[in-house]
Amino acid sequence: MVTTINRRALLVSSAALGTVATLAARDGTVAQEASPAASPVAGGGGDWPLYGHDVTGTKSTTTAGISAADVAALSPLWEVEVGGPVSSTPVIADGVAYVGSYDGNLYAIDLPTGSVVWTYATGAAVPEPNLQIPLGITGSAAVDADAVYVGDATATLHALDRATGVALWTRKLEELPNASIWSSPVVSEGVIYIGVASIAKEVGFRGSVVAVDQASGEPLWQTYMVPEGADGAGVFAVPAIDVERGVLYVGTQNAYSESPAPYGNSLSVVALDIATGELRWAFASPEHNGETAPIEDVGFSASPNLFTADVDGTSRDLVGVGQKSGVYWALDRETGEEIWRAQVSPAGFLGGMEGTSAYADGVVAVPATDWPEFEGPAKGLVTGLDASTGETIWTVQQAAPAASPAAISGDVAFQAGFDGILHAYALADGTELWSADLGASVSGGIGIADSIVVVGAATPQFAPFILPGSSIRAFGPPSGNATPVGSPVASSAATPAATPIG
Repeated sequence: MVTTINRRALLVSSAALGTVATLAARDGTVAQEASPAASPVAGGGGDWPLYGHDVTGTKSTTTAGISAADVAALSPLWEVEVGGPVSSTPVIADGVAYVGSYDGNLYAIDLPTGSVVWTYATGAAVPEPNLQIPLGITGSAAVDADAVYVGDATATLHALDRATGVALWTRKLEELPNASIWSSPVVSEGVIYIGVASIAKEVGFRGSVVAVDQASGEPLWQTYMVPEGADGAGVFAVPAIDVERGVLYVGTQNAYSESPAPYGNSLSVVALDIATGELRWAFASPEHNGETAPIEDVGFSASPNLFTADVDGTSRDLVGVGQKSGVYWALDRETGEEIWRAQVSPAGFLGGMEGTSAYADGVVAVPATDWPEFEGPAKGLVTGLDASTGETIWTVQQAAPAASPAAISGDVAFQAGFDGILHAYALADGTELWSADLGASVSGGIGIADSIVVVGAATPQFAPFILPGSSIRAFGPPSGNATPVGSPVASSAATPAATPIG
């Protein structure tokens, strides 16, 4: 694990973070001494420190400084080349974006200029048996206080000094063969929560959620989603946390073999006690009433959103999540009871929903894929759902699968998919306000802070419609500090969204 520091970029930054204390892991891994360094430039437009922006996984911000009134002013700011695909969401704190790549490196990038402050090499390069490419970092990082945390494809969690990129501790979270971290860490009140899955749904593997002490890397609890003797239920998704209730919510994948009952909580949304990891409730889709475990590939790859909505005149705390069946579910957070469901797209390759939805102001922006037959046409869509009823407010079509997450800034919903275009839609009615041609397909998420939008345009070549690329791109107000790259494609005059479906 090697850290490379761009000294010049570090010196550009201001406001010292101060010395970060050396933290010792208890698994025999020796933490490295973290050196004092200047911090990134403090931003005035809020941060995007987690995959879901916040612990509730809304993927929305009201402080980024981008709205429908000014989104058309976004211009290319910079482009940073990376050595592999990017399926993570850029996280942003104090003027620095942190982005992981399949090349095994975590990149710290100065947000205004695109200068690489440092890179951290996890050393992970695990062969993926289907795509025949190495996997390094597939999930997003998380920033909290003076540290940044990221998992890798060997199921190792890394804690780094965020000013220098020096490792504070590392911890392997699962010893089962083929263990990997596709999930992303969520930090809350001194504890890191993260899902564990396998590289490619290998038979015999059991998915889990792990809670880790933030200071030491010591595991606090690990809850497996299926019992011994069963398999599957990998946790690719990122947990969302209701701090007041003390509950964590996340979805699971299918079973990997037809184990006899009882076979646990594959194809389920689970609610876990954040203090103990004990199961509060589980919602299965389809219902677990068969004699053998469900192996249909319609798992919960998308991560949950927590929101409150008025349902039939009563305020209800809900957990919403999209499923690869094409259904977006809204469940009662306390009981797991279904409140509403919306069939957004058909099941099929890469969906219904692989990418996580975003929530703001009573609207759930849902990215989805319409690709029911492998040899048939592959299209995408983004739908705005009423958070109270699940009714469709608007739908816009895309020319290729929309299998990557949405993000919201104020009254604007952003999404970039395999069509290689970064889209900005009006949250209220789906009108396309602006777009930028990235020239490469997107399989990761979008981070927004300080009036700047950051996205990775780098996707493995697995289908004819994938546009190759290998870079991280940023768009913001015109600036003289970065060399413009490419040019945005102006949207056609704002037109009404496509006719709602559902």
